[in-house]
Amino acid sequence: MLALALLALAQPPAVRADATADRTACALSESVRVTLSLEGPAPLRVEVPKMLLTADADSAWRVRPDGEARVTALPNNRERWEQRLRLDPYVEGAPLVASFAPVKANGQAVEFPAVRVTVEKKVSANTAVLPVTPPEDPPAPPPVPRANPRPYVAAGVALVCFALAFVVWRRARRVPAVPPLEWARAELARVRPEDGPPAVARVAEVLRAFVERHFGAPATKLTTNELLAAAAQQGWPVEQADALRGLLDECDRAKFAGDLPDDDGRRGLVRRAGDWLNDVGRAAGPR
Repeated sequence: MLALALLALAQPPAVRADATADRTACALSESVRVTLSLEGPAPLRVEVPKMLLTADADSAWRVRPDGEARVTALPNNRERWEQRLRLDPYVEGAPLVASFAPVKANGQAVEFPAVRVTVEKKVSANTAVLPVTPPEDPPAPPPVPRANPRPYVAAGVALVCFALAFVVWRRARRVPAVPPLEWARAELARVRPEDGPPAVARVAEVLRAFVERHFGAPATKLTTNELLAAAAQQGWPVEQADALRGLLDECDRAKFAGDLPDDDGRRGLVRRAGDWLNDVGRAAGPR
């Protein structure tokens, strides 16, 4: 018994691990801050693996350090290690679990508890699609009553002829409207992938403006999820809606989560946007 007691005293004190999130629910476009902490005997030496998330969690979350890891002294010759992380969800889940790979603390393998966060798209089911009305020609000016119209008949006829000639001249000079598909293709061809975030933002602007002009949905005033909900109400084909969701989700992640694709990724984004426009043009989409 004395030998067992001496052996127990010779073992290093246990290292305690914890993981806490700053929220339990978030939208798909938001981030979650998670603090990993370890408490153990000083000096506390921590080895963090390159893949901090487990394989199943890595497909659902993007993880990045939020600052440097720090170590603080505690009573009884112990220390506390902390590392803050930023997690961005790729998918929704109720809950969506973020589990972490084991780390080594003073040579011991230590596991952190998993973090569970409810991730929602937050789409309004009552999204209304506003009708788009064509522009109307201005009405003809009302006739001016005159006390004695006879002296002014010739002047009135001349004025009407001048007004008609002016309207015909203006219409002849009016530049014909460019079809939405041709306009979107031309604008997309001007996007420079090497411009970084502005290039990704311009791809989203061109796609939304095309949807607004071609389908009549107020795409520039709706979030991505609201726009896709409106598309479902209009009866879009699933292939068109899913492809557009993928393009706009990638643009949203770059804008809101800082997940900017590299040069090849931006070139691929522009190419896929062009392919989607061509598919819509061939299918002549829902109206």
